[in-house]
Parts: sequence; structure tokens; C-alpha cells
Amino acid sequence: PYSGTYAGYAIDRGLLNLDVTYGVEGSALAGNNSIVISQLKLGERVESEKAVDLPIELALALLTDSNGVIDLAVPVSGDVDDPEFSVGSVIAGAIVNLITKAITAPFTLLANLVGSDDDLQTVTYPSGSSEPDDAAKAKLATLVEAMNQRPELKLVITGRLHPNADRDKLAAQQLQQSLLDEGLSQQQIDERGDAWKSAIQTRFSALAAADTTETTELTATQQVAAITSSIPVSTDTLNALASERAASAKRYLVNDLQLEADRAVIELSDAKDENNLFSGIELSVDT
Repeated sequence: PYSGTYAGYAIDRGLLNLDVTYGVEGSALAGNNSIVISQLKLGERVESEKAVDLPIELALALLTDSNGVIDLAVPVSGDVDDPEFSVGSVIAGAIVNLITKAITAPFTLLANLVGSDDDLQTVTYPSGSSEPDDAAKAKLATLVEAMNQRPELKLVITGRLHPNADRDKLAAQQLQQSLLDEGLSQQQIDERGDAWKSAIQTRFSALAAADTTETTELTATQQVAAITSSIPVSTDTLNALASERAASAKRYLVNDLQLEADRAVIELSDAKDENNLFSGIELSVDT
């Protein structure tokens, strides 16, 4: 009956084991509820004014382990002299608090499952790159280890951008490609010898806004910075980078870490999203 009233769902089946310890000192009640639920299946929704406005199915997926078991330790306390005191509502409130914590910080819960202090919700990529580096791969491996303990969860992957760092790196990549197309070798570019300096000087001098007085005073590195800042990087290019980051993350999760393909979905990226604060991917969970 508590399920329909407070969760807004009937229960079709499941096994509940409850071990409770309560004590009262004066009017203060203190208790511990050890709740173990196995093979739970929710039934139809129940209209109830007391039902919590929370994604219950997601909460259950976060709390249910690979054996289909939910194991909760729920401490409760209250003043039995309070006219509004009710053991049922106290227990329900404690469980709601636990569920709310799981829903609002799911990646903290997942990290705790594998003893990690990492922020598993965000994975950083090198600027301008669509492929995860070794550090990113290690974090994804930790995440999959946790996901294996919560088989009902799915990952939603969104590619993210650092507005300045990714733009600058993509512009630098365009500059390097133009130098290669012009005939410079990769070795000449890497060594930054006379041929490279000459090519950079030519490009810098061609900038419409270049001040010829300053041209000879700037170092080659400063000239490169001026050139790259003048190279346009379109929103479509940035969107493509963010989308490919999400796609590469899914490929690594599925092909290398053996996460089931239907447990990782990609969300559309938008270069204008205000949440674009870093180079990499951001994750959320769903069922």
C-alpha cells in the first residue's frame, strides 16, 4: 500500500525482506530499517496526491544490482509526541530522501560502487580531437565497471566543446593542412625551420589587417597565433567535432569495453549550448 500512495505505482510482484530495529528514549524515536527487495516489477500508475514527483523507474534502475536486488539501509528518527508524527510517513520520507539523492547524483552512486573518486559524468578529450586519450579511456572503463552492476541503466552521451580551445585547435589543424598542401613536409612543419618560417611570414603579411610595422617585430609563434585567429571555424565544424566525440565514446564503450550497444545512446550536440564548457563528452543516465 505504501508504494501506490507514495511512489505512485502499484507492484505486480517482488519479494520484500525487512529487518527493523527501533528504540525510543523519552519521546525520541531512532530506528534502522534494512530493506532488501528482489525481483521487483512495477505495475500500473496510481493517482495519489502524496506520490513523489520523481522518476521512480530511473531510481529503481540506479538501486537494483545485477542480481535484481535492491539493498537499502534506511535510518529514521522522529518525535513520537509530535501530533503529526507517523512511523509510516517517517519511513516513506527517509526512502524518498534516499531515492532523491540517487537521482540527483547518479554518477556519485556509480563511482561509489567501484570505489572511485572520479567524476564519471564528464570525460575530457584533448582539444580539437574527436578520440579519447588514455585518461579518457581509463575513466570510461571505470564507468563500465559500475554500469555492469546496474544492468537496467542506459548511458546518454552528449559531445561537448570548449568554445575557445577547440576553435583554436581546429584552426591550427586547418593551417597545418594548408602548409602540407603547399608542399611542406610534416618534418619541416615540426622542426619549424626556414621553409616553415617563410610560409608563415607570407600568410601573416597577407592578412588584411596586418600592420607592416609590427610584422617584423612579431615572432613566428605570434604570427601563427594571429593567423589561426583569423581562420574561420564554422558552427557546423564544431558540431561535427562534438558529435564525433560522442560517437567515438560509444564505439569504445561497445567495441572495446563490451557494453551492450543498446545501453549507450547518443544525444544531438549543439555548439551553441551553454553547457559547452570543456572538450569531451558529458553523460547522463536513463532507463
